[in-house]
Amino acid sequence: MIIDLHVHEYLFSACSHMSLEDAVAQARRIGLDGLCITDHGSLDIRRAPCLQTLDFPVFVGVEMTTRQGDIVAFGLDSLPRRQPTAQEFVNFVAGQGGFCFAAHPFRSWGGGMRHHVHTIKDMHGLEVFNGANTESDNAKALQACRRLGLIPVAGSDAHMVDDIGSYATWLPQPVRTMKELVAALKAGQGKPVIRRKGGYRVPAGWDDCNPVIIA
Repeated sequence: MIIDLHVHEYLFSACSHMSLEDAVAQARRIGLDGLCITDHGSLDIRRAPCLQTLDFPVFVGVEMTTRQGDIVAFGLDSLPRRQPTAQEFVNFVAGQGGFCFAAHPFRSWGGGMRHHVHTIKDMHGLEVFNGANTESDNAKALQACRRLGLIPVAGSDAHMVDDIGSYATWLPQPVRTMKELVAALKAGQGKPVIRRKGGYRVPAGWDDCNPVIIA
């Protein structure tokens, strides 16, 4: 299953330029099997009526701006009432049984946790490939993920339709519920994949495994 773990829509992420419906239409067109909406500081899109009629796997997470940088999380029923530290938010996610990763941790133009990824305890993963990052930003994230032994994930961080699916995460089994998604991510069996002509493949330099290609 190929799923984009990091997408924003415009109802609850003012920086986005696309609707949920347009995001799903694009995901279908390019061959994604699922989409995660991770609006900034909000879970409210989960109440959108269209979620029940899209007939496409959409999972609602959140991108939380902590005092040390952005963290994406899944499996939450609620959010902190005030801006948390990164450690407070990781603990909050753990308390709800969720999964979280540092978003674009070494982004050169802001929002990344940078050196704080080395001090936060019990964070599950790092976004090693982000579609809005430079290659250098992603390379630093990949190095840190390997060094820390965290779970690697990838997402487009799309705010416009054409950016959806630039990077995504391959999971070995289909997931249909948030519980299944969280369990699959925690298992650490996924692989970051990049979209290229003809389908998705493991980015060069990731590892020595055979490319995952979806036509």
